[in-house]
Amino acid sequence: MTSRPVPVNKILRQDEERAALVESYLHDHDMIPPSPEVSEVSDSDIGIKDRYDSIDYLSFVLIGIAMLWPWNCFLSAAAYFQERFKSSQFLRDNFQSCIMTTSTITATIAMIVLSYQQKHAKYTSRVWMALVMNIINFFILALTSIVGGSWAITPYFLYLLVSVFFSALATSLSQNGAFAISNLFVPVYTQGIMVGQAIAGVLPSIAQILSVVSVENSRRNEDDNGKETTSASSFVYFLTACGITAVSLLFFLKFYRTHRAVINLAGLVLGDGNEMQQPTRRHVPLLVLFRKLHYLAFAVFYTFGVTMMFPVFASNIVSVNYDDGASAPSSWLRPNVYIPFAFLIWNMGDLIGRVICGYPQYVIRSPSVLAVASIARTIFIPLFFLCNISGSGAVISSDGFYMFLQLWFGITNGYISSCGMMGSESFVEEDEKEAAGGFMGLALNLGLAAGSLCSFILVGIIQ
Repeated sequence: MTSRPVPVNKILRQDEERAALVESYLHDHDMIPPSPEVSEVSDSDIGIKDRYDSIDYLSFVLIGIAMLWPWNCFLSAAAYFQERFKSSQFLRDNFQSCIMTTSTITATIAMIVLSYQQKHAKYTSRVWMALVMNIINFFILALTSIVGGSWAITPYFLYLLVSVFFSALATSLSQNGAFAISNLFVPVYTQGIMVGQAIAGVLPSIAQILSVVSVENSRRNEDDNGKETTSASSFVYFLTACGITAVSLLFFLKFYRTHRAVINLAGLVLGDGNEMQQPTRRHVPLLVLFRKLHYLAFAVFYTFGVTMMFPVFASNIVSVNYDDGASAPSSWLRPNVYIPFAFLIWNMGDLIGRVICGYPQYVIRSPSVLAVASIARTIFIPLFFLCNISGSGAVISSDGFYMFLQLWFGITNGYISSCGMMGSESFVEEDEKEAAGGFMGLALNLGLAAGSLCSFILVGIIQ
C-alpha cells in the first residue's frame, strides 16, 4: 500500500522558513489582497480548511441555489410553457424532454471539457463567470415574457432552447468550480451546495403556484387581458432568478476575498531548492479518479438518471379528484396548480434528504451500499404508472398516494446524491480533491443526460 503524499500546507506548517517563503511569494504576486484579515499567511490561514464557518457555509448554500434555480425555473414553469405551446400538440407533449435533453447534453459536454482542463484551472473564475451569465440570460428571458407574447411558436421554442443552452453552460461552470473549491474545505461545505440546489427547487415551485393563483381571476376575462396578466406574472417569476443569482455572486466574492490565499495555495508546488513555482495543478486522469470513485460515481450517475423520469410523470399526472370545468376556479386540484404542487412536494423531499446528510451519523459511507441504494430507486418508475397519467385513470385512485411517491422519490434522490458527492474527498489523495470534485460533477451530469434521453422513451410510452 502506497503512503499518502504529504500535502503542501502540512509541509509549510512544519517549516517556518518555507512558510515565510510562501508569504513572500504571495505578496510579490499580488495573491493576497491588502486587507488586515488576510495580510499574511499564518498557520491558521493554511489550516482554515479544517474549520467550519456559518457565513462560509451560507455562501456555498447560495451558490447551490443559484446553480439550479434557473434549471428549476424551466421545470416548474411546465404549465406556463404548456399554455405557450398549446397550438402545437408535438411541442406541448415534447417541450419538457427537449428542455431536459438540451440542458443535460450541453452540461455533460461542458463538464467533460472542464474535467480535462485541470492543470491551470481557475475554479473561482468559473464560478463568478457562471453567475454573471445566468443574471444576463434570465433577465432577457424575463423581458421576452412581456415583449415576446406575439412571437410565433417555433421562434419562441428555438429561443427557449438557446436560453436553456446558456443556462446549462453556466450551471456546468459553477458546478465544476464550486465542487472543486468546496473539496478544499470541510465536507459539510459540499453538503451546503447540495442543500442549496434543493432549496432552488422548492422556492421556484412555490413562486409558480403563487403566480398561477394570482392570475386565476384573469381567466374569466378576455384572452388578451389574461395574456397580459400572465406575461406580467412570468416576468416577475423569471426575474427572481436574476435577483437570487446576484445575491449569490456578492456572497461568493466575499468568500473568495476572505480565503483567497488558501484557495490559491492549492495551485502552488515546491520546486527544487525550495522555490515556489508558478501556480499549477497536477493533472489527474479521469481513469485514475474512476478507479478510486467508481461506486460513488455510479451511485450519483444512476440516481440522477432515474430522477430524470420525474419531470415527465409530474407534468402528465393529474388529480383523480378533478373534473375539468366542475371544480371551483380557486381549487388547487386544477392541473396548472396541481403540477407545480407535485414539483414542490418532490423538491421538499429532495431538500429533506440533503439536510439529513448534514448530520454525520446518518451518512452512508460505504460506496457499494450507495450504489445498491441507487439501483433500488428504480422501483419508483413502475409505481408512478399506478397513478392518473393524463387523466386516463389510476390503478390506485388517490392523490395522497401520488404525493407520497413524489416525497420519497425526492428524499432518496437528495440523500443518496449528497452522500455520494460528500464522500468523494475521503477516497482520493490531498492533491486530487479538486479534480475529484469536478469528476463527481461530471458523473452527476452524465446521469442527467442519460435520464433525459430515456425520458423521450417514457413520453412515447405515456402518450
